Amino acid sequence: MSEGTGGSPRRRRNPEQTRRAIIEGLLSAVHDGEFDPTTRGIAGRAGVSERSIFVHFPTRTALITAVVDQQSEEVEALIAEVDPALPLPERIDAVVRQGDAIFTRQREPRVLGLVESLRTPAVDARMRLTDKRIREALARDFAPELDRAPDSGQLLDLIDATVGWPYRHHLMDRRGLSARAASEAVRRALTALLAPGR
Repeated sequence: MSEGTGGSPRRRRNPEQTRRAIIEGLLSAVHDGEFDPTTRGIAGRAGVSERSIFVHFPTRTALITAVVDQQSEEVEALIAEVDPALPLPERIDAVVRQGDAIFTRQREPRVLGLVESLRTPAVDARMRLTDKRIREALARDFAPELDRAPDSGQLLDLIDATVGWPYRHHLMDRRGLSARAASEAVRRALTALLAPGR
């Protein structure tokens, strides 16, 4: 505002802050179960004008790709380094906690990402990269057991499937288990795979 109007000057965000607010606005909507929010709704959550969305993201694909990049970075930050020298039950507990944290972060956005990955190669590539990094961490976490397995690739596939989003989605969103019960189911399944007979 100009001087003499009685108001204070309006604070302006820098372009990166505005861009980040738009991404967070869309992620917030998706976390609340809105899988196809309007630009007006995103703008309201971000505290920006609708026009700002199109200035920073000229296409829907550009916005979705940026959101998937942000979401992937947040998920990858949750990948913990687990010492493979720890006793197996401790490693399983650590991986189950990590899986719970990742599922909590991915629960709703992953649904949108999977749909978008079918039509946007950049989204598909980014999601595959995150999945690969999680799998690589699991290979390190359970290296002693994988080294002894007659078919380590198949065992790693089973571990990955047990720890991953689809199994927790099935347990919690399809079967209605609590997060705690789902974690216990994952723990039992990993124990059966890695320490049969326990």
